[in-house]
Amino acid sequence: MASYNNSSQISDISYTIPSFETVHSRMIKFILLLLFQLLSITCSLFLLFHLIKKPTLHRALHNHTLIALVIVSFFQTISDLPMTLDYLRMGQASSSIFCLLWNFFALSNYAVGVWIMTWASFERHLLIFHERLTITSRGRILYHYIPLLVSFALPWIYYVILIFFYPCTNTFYPTFLFCGWCCYAYNDQLVFFNWMMFGVIPTCLISLFCVWLILRVIAHKRRVQQRINWRQHRRMTIQLLSISSLYIFFDAPTVIIGLVRLGLPTFGNEIQILYLFYIVYLLPILVPFVCLSTLRELWSGKQTQIHPTRQFTQNHTTGRTDQPDLRTRFKQIIKV
Repeated sequence: MASYNNSSQISDISYTIPSFETVHSRMIKFILLLLFQLLSITCSLFLLFHLIKKPTLHRALHNHTLIALVIVSFFQTISDLPMTLDYLRMGQASSSIFCLLWNFFALSNYAVGVWIMTWASFERHLLIFHERLTITSRGRILYHYIPLLVSFALPWIYYVILIFFYPCTNTFYPTFLFCGWCCYAYNDQLVFFNWMMFGVIPTCLISLFCVWLILRVIAHKRRVQQRINWRQHRRMTIQLLSISSLYIFFDAPTVIIGLVRLGLPTFGNEIQILYLFYIVYLLPILVPFVCLSTLRELWSGKQTQIHPTRQFTQNHTTGRTDQPDLRTRFKQIIKV
């Protein structure tokens, strides 16, 4: 049996960009993405600076996944997106190394982001309804830091092996988007596995966890009425729904097209190549803005008094004062 090493080459065969992709359309995409990129980088740096600077923000467990998403989105805008911008400017890729790195950054950054978002959607259930799991240091390591670290590291390791060490020879077409993908894409089973693991399953789980969270919060609020910190619960829920809806909005079209292609293999090819692959870049571009909008402490200038109506409710409650204040418990847990 012949053995193959992972190697790359640029094809000498001349291929043209699809018929209605013109120089003007490429320049319009280039200008728009470049403008959005600069705005997103500025917002990410501002957000990361304040998240790291303010202990009340970076110590809160529910902000850790938010910080991770901002970091991944920022890295994508300075690694993968510049390569796409160069391709739009030049009309082709420059070398086989460029193609390899372009594929790696595009696939790994996307996979890491969607996995972190999936974990964040599930973890929010733990932080709201099972807060005792993260009270101790051991609990925080098991139920918070390890899953977050796995979501970061595993997709990157997987794509390092797949793109740089998969036993095949890459033949890149420089005028194609992403140079026509790497040689592993000729393995249909592997492509299907990647699509399921980093497309269909995460998108479905994010949607499921978000709907489930809404139902649980509503049911819990009705059951305990106002004895718990509903204001903080609502805030954490809105934060999750705002970010997760962004992922669902941009990931769902690709998933739907993939499902249709199971029966119609050529469905949506030109639309995906000419538009959807570029529109997906709006996801990492918009993530820092959505995250910033959910952090009231930054844009409102308020760092304390998370509950503006707390004094009013304390002055008008008729319950026994010797009972434990569950609102205070939730506030302390979230600040751990």
